[in-house]
Amino acid sequence: MRLWDVKLWVYAFRSDSPFHARIRPMLVESLEAREPFLFSPSVAASFLRLVTNRRIFVEPSAFREAWAFIDYLEAHPAAVFSQADAMTFGIFKHLCLVAGASGNEVPDAFLAALALRHDATLITAEQGMKRWPGVDVELVG
Repeated sequence: MRLWDVKLWVYAFRSDSPFHARIRPMLVESLEAREPFLFSPSVAASFLRLVTNRRIFVEPSAFREAWAFIDYLEAHPAAVFSQADAMTFGIFKHLCLVAGASGNEVPDAFLAALALRHDATLITAEQGMKRWPGVDVELVG
């Protein structure tokens, strides 16, 4: 099982991303191979917040276009829908408290908690994601 970092979804979606040419084919190949991946509403919400944000992009993505990408991922046969249950929240809280997480480390801790809860490999371009104990991290990029 895989858990794609939200930034990788952004890179795959946004053709103006400097990592688009590398990440999009990886995501497409994984989807075509039907490798199981976690689909989390919180990750989807973060993706939508990022790609439609005028403070991040001079020309943000159209909301309907971004939703179409999310709809495609959610409906994909390899998608495993995952809500944050009480156990996920407990892992998240533990990671935050032990690491003294703040700022951007907080959503990173949530992704790590999802990966731990579902025994998933976290696919990311962020070296810092290796800081979470017990999380299987695959660095790309």
